[in-house]
Amino acid sequence: MAASKKAKKQEETLKELEHLSRKVGLRVAYGDMRFAGLRLRSGHCLFKGERWLVLDRKQSFEDKLDLFFEALGQFDLHDQELSPELKRMMGLPADPPEDLESSAGREGVNG
Repeated sequence: MAASKKAKKQEETLKELEHLSRKVGLRVAYGDMRFAGLRLRSGHCLFKGERWLVLDRKQSFEDKLDLFFEALGQFDLHDQELSPELKRMMGLPADPPEDLESSAGREGVNG
């Protein structure tokens, strides 16, 4: 049961990363990285003027995460809506709690 829960969480994380990638203009493709007897490498590239992240569907979850983080590191993500867990994983600052945010706004107006 724990393994399927972990797999589901990993799938959700990848879906969130795919969605974020689309929002910032990075196209994502999964494929078999063997072609004509050659072993191709996953990674990000520019192809016909578009940014792409090409991933081997057989790669581990951790390897896919690393490649997403590397590719997305080229973009300003601070204004993007991300789950707190994904922000933590990417090393982005967490959003301030709403009560602190609203009290800071009141102090600025009244203070």
